[in-house]
Amino acid sequence: MNLVKKFIINKIILSLIFLSGCTFFNKTNKNKEVIKNMSEHKKTIFTFLSAPGGGKGTLAQKAIDKLNFIVLSTGDLFRQYIANSTNIGLELKKYMDKGELVPDELVISMVKEWLLSIKDSDKPIILDGFPRTSVQAKKLIELLQKNLPEFGFRVIKLETPQEEITERLINRRVCPNKECQAVYNTSMPEITEGKCLKCDTQLIQRADDKPEIIKERFDVYYKNEKELINAYESEGIDIETINVSKKTPNTILQNFTDIL
Repeated sequence: MNLVKKFIINKIILSLIFLSGCTFFNKTNKNKEVIKNMSEHKKTIFTFLSAPGGGKGTLAQKAIDKLNFIVLSTGDLFRQYIANSTNIGLELKKYMDKGELVPDELVISMVKEWLLSIKDSDKPIILDGFPRTSVQAKKLIELLQKNLPEFGFRVIKLETPQEEITERLINRRVCPNKECQAVYNTSMPEITEGKCLKCDTQLIQRADDKPEIIKERFDVYYKNEKELINAYESEGIDIETINVSKKTPNTILQNFTDIL
């Protein structure tokens, strides 16, 4: 009798293990299928991974001019709010002046509203400066799966040595005219008079491009980068890499075009 009971108990345990395995297998396959479907759609959303000043904005602008992309720059979006002195803008300014990341909840809600407003467009989209944390990445993937299933999603990492980026940021000058916002470098002989070549506005150095803030921005970025990459990989999303060190914007654009 004891042998019979033992046999029955073992059989029940094996059945439960089998069913658990099937549930996990089905869930894993379902997640992989969702990611596979996202990557095969013709309409695609790209996000760039790189440290501050790593070339995300420059490549995004080239993609607008040459490839007919739509770009959401969260940095520009934040600065627009700040320039308009809205309540959100004043709150954003506190974080940006210190080189700190804006809280996830605030960023996610703004990006979600923007994406839903242009979801009917057939143009490829670049999210410049978003996501920046693992929480933002997971929320974005959830948003795409639930609200924008017709879009694919790709992550492109732009690799540049930190020393090269630091020098670039210290020498960067920007046009404060919100209708222009052109970017220059002090090494450019054309801007010796310190004025924008497009609108003749006096160029400025961004508050977060000063040495002490740059270091803090790097510390914040690299602290989050590893978790961000892990979040993508856990969802089955590959990280595609482009080495942009010492390359001209046109060469970087060509490298990007080659992997489209």
